[in-house]
Amino acid sequence: MPRIELPSKQADGTPNYVDVRDDPNSFLAAELFAIHAATRLNSGADGNTSYSPREMDDSATCAFLAAAITSWSFPSPIPSQVNVATPVVVIGRAMSGKDYSVLRRKVRPLIDELEGADDEEESPKAGPSAP
Repeated sequence: MPRIELPSKQADGTPNYVDVRDDPNSFLAAELFAIHAATRLNSGADGNTSYSPREMDDSATCAFLAAAITSWSFPSPIPSQVNVATPVVVIGRAMSGKDYSVLRRKVRPLIDELEGADDEEESPKAGPSAP
């Protein structure tokens, strides 16, 4: 479980932190489904679609963090312990924008690994080489 230190400080001057699960094998498929469900596009009756790519990224990241965060230094409960609010709301109210930006950047490789971004089976196969 890596600890990610954030730019902001606690009252005693030590950095705020977030502890996250980092073993992709420890995540359930249901947690991966929640990440996917957090990013949905809806089209209006006229067929136009309006969305924010950054908002979609934040929603997916926060859905991941809801499953991944095991503890943090903030005075509020971690997202998985707050059933009445979405992870976006819990995280958004607990930390500064700069803290969230650092955390998002640090967990991106974990999300990519969970999604299988490094799986060789998903990469395009090279065709036969020419003689």
